[in-house]
Amino acid sequence: MRVLRWLVPASLAAVVAGCPGENTGPVGGELVVSLDGPASSSRAIMFRLVGAQTAVTAPTGSGYSIFTAGLGGDTARVAVVGPSGSGLAVGPLVRLAVPDVRRVSAYAATVSEVVAHSYTLLTPTFFVLKVVKP
Repeated sequence: MRVLRWLVPASLAAVVAGCPGENTGPVGGELVVSLDGPASSSRAIMFRLVGAQTAVTAPTGSGYSIFTAGLGGDTARVAVVGPSGSGLAVGPLVRLAVPDVRRVSAYAATVSEVVAHSYTLLTPTFFVLKVVKP
């Protein structure tokens, strides 16, 4: 009987310890800033990005040129220029390397300026940026 008192709790502890628990630490990875709006008329866009990121890169195969400048803390200004002869496309605009992909709601991208193929300024309110998981 004495052995059972010790064996049952020890067995339960072993089972609980062997169960996969929920990961509570940060999960580094990638988020995407996605463009919506009349993108075919635009050649370049500049926006303010808020949220901790370690790198900002162009989506694979996009041909975009990316320029960034830190504004202090977790804020950066990002400029994206479409490849020569074409413009920006609706969809992924930049990729972000971030310390925790589960905090996607902590990120925001706000359009500052948009330039047409003719290098005239377009109304930025027609363009919407969303930070999403790929």
